[in-house]
Amino acid sequence: MAVERLTVLLGRSDLVATIGVPPDTRERLRACTPVVVDLDSVDPAVALSPPDSGRLALVSRTLADLRRAATLAGILPAVRGLVVAVLAAPHRHVADLPSLARTWSGRVTELRLDRSPRQGWILQLRFTEQTPAGRVLADIVRVRAPATDTPGLRVAMAGPGCTHWRPGDPATSLVPVAGPLREPNDALAPDLVLRILADPPVPAWSDPRVRVIDRLAHDLVTWDRLGEPGAMDLARRLARSVGGVDQVPPVDEVCVNPIGFVRRPSLGIARLVQHGGQWRVVGEGLPPVPIPRDGGITEVEVARLRRVRAVAIEWGRHTGPLAAVRTVAGLACAGIPLLADRVPFWAGALGTALGAAITGASAEDMDDDLRREEWSVRQRRAALRTHSVRHRWRGLAAAAGAPVPPEPTVSVLLCTKRPHHVAFALAQIGRQRHVSAETVLVLHGVPADLPEVREAVAGHEGDLTVVEVPAAEPFGTALTRGLAAAAGDLVAKWDDDDWYGPEFLADLLLAASYTRADLVGCLAHLVYLEELDVTAVRPVGESERFSAHLSGGTLLLARGTLRDLGGFPPVERHVDTALVRALQAAGGRVYRSHGLGYIRHRRAAGHTWQRSATEFLADADDQLRGFRPGALMELDGLDLDGRHVRLEPRLLAGVAARLRRAASSGR
Repeated sequence: MAVERLTVLLGRSDLVATIGVPPDTRERLRACTPVVVDLDSVDPAVALSPPDSGRLALVSRTLADLRRAATLAGILPAVRGLVVAVLAAPHRHVADLPSLARTWSGRVTELRLDRSPRQGWILQLRFTEQTPAGRVLADIVRVRAPATDTPGLRVAMAGPGCTHWRPGDPATSLVPVAGPLREPNDALAPDLVLRILADPPVPAWSDPRVRVIDRLAHDLVTWDRLGEPGAMDLARRLARSVGGVDQVPPVDEVCVNPIGFVRRPSLGIARLVQHGGQWRVVGEGLPPVPIPRDGGITEVEVARLRRVRAVAIEWGRHTGPLAAVRTVAGLACAGIPLLADRVPFWAGALGTALGAAITGASAEDMDDDLRREEWSVRQRRAALRTHSVRHRWRGLAAAAGAPVPPEPTVSVLLCTKRPHHVAFALAQIGRQRHVSAETVLVLHGVPADLPEVREAVAGHEGDLTVVEVPAAEPFGTALTRGLAAAAGDLVAKWDDDDWYGPEFLADLLLAASYTRADLVGCLAHLVYLEELDVTAVRPVGESERFSAHLSGGTLLLARGTLRDLGGFPPVERHVDTALVRALQAAGGRVYRSHGLGYIRHRRAAGHTWQRSATEFLADADDQLRGFRPGALMELDGLDLDGRHVRLEPRLLAGVAARLRRAASSGR
């Protein structure tokens, strides 16, 4: 629909700028207007000339490509009319029209959106006066996503193809490959310049005020180019770089992420294979899914692969080693389970953690829905912490000696009326990893000088603040008193008797990053019913969805957002439900991540949410005798709360042993 509709809309004197669009599609557009520019090949330091008609059409294959175009906002001309087209859009994202209309209300005379399911959308705008197309585009792609996750880092880029490195950031300065920096950069120079080198020899950088990082263009690192005569110098440079993850363009986590993960897929294991010098995913019942030659997985490929149980990697030449790594990293970031018996030496830029997570899984693991999701979580963790835009630029900054923006901090609010649970709860918080956290212990009617409280507090190694609140205060008010003592960027609400995996908080932080949701949490997939000594497997539905149905002990949101809402609702019961409703009423979004790092503990009494054990069993998918945590809880052999953990072999199936073998072998 989108291309046909575009050919009707375009005038002969319009300027058409494409990005990520196949050559045959560009030729179809050129038949309508001869002025067609490929943004993937232009010099980003040279501004585009304004069209004679005063109208620009910006055509991208996917949303991920459109976000790359926003990085070139500075070279797009001012226009009286703007057409923005996304040719393939299986995704939830379209332009935020109300927000766009408010921002440009004084200039917009026409605003129209045509949308076709799975076939893209076209946005048409007309203005009363010349309007910077780049600024409008930035507002279109931003929606709720910030321009960048590294606000403390100022970046300049040079060379065709640089958009792959910092998608969606219109604040990026665009400079010539040899420099120098230009106004307004003289007032505040960037921290880094990233240059994409399309052809040797390397031009000298002329401006000594800023650190420079050089990377090879995709076309230089293909197997065909590496086999050409005289390519040995390039091969030597590549050999030095294949082990460095920061040699690979990052994955745009705004578009390529676990959102929409399917727990019970309808198709079997597909294969990532070489076909005609290009990779594609093939499988029974699956139409072939071609992979872009540069390895830049987008939301379109991810949506087509959600139905497969896993993708087995058949390492081949693809188009080049870095493109191959980028492909695998993108699939892993999306949470699509991957299988491989090895990682070849030239794919070392995957990183050790991701390589071990891919080679550690087996086809048998994929047969069980729970084990399959556990491996998906392991792989997405490693990929997002290594290959996302946010982490790539933190790594580049650190390597260049530039300022590295600080990681967000978390204040864990633990409010309890049960002094005998304090030690257990603090131990759960203390084993969290990959996160900088402080604990605010709110003693709700509990004296701080009780022996069991003093002993637990003294044994806690992390930052800890104790707040005493009278028992007469409502539970929500007690939490708000604890909020006043919190110093973290984000606040996590913690239950005193539930079990949390060691990466529970880290997983929520990842979800907050790739969803840009105002509140994230999860549902308990497993519930331990103490009075029956049974672990109930709950039918919680799909994870990785925007949903307000969350477990109260799993909530994470920005401290400023919580303060703006007036703190926690001052009620005794249903505090979590009231908080979620207040946030949604204020326009906030709520997201549910996976619940495999959390187990709810139900005793016979003492809970604010009253529900009997038989009610939990009535809607359970399965019942397991005893306390049976999944593998991501990492409770093997631990003695928690006086109970030796009994692991469920069906849930674990040798996972830990395979991970250790994969890591020790360096695969």
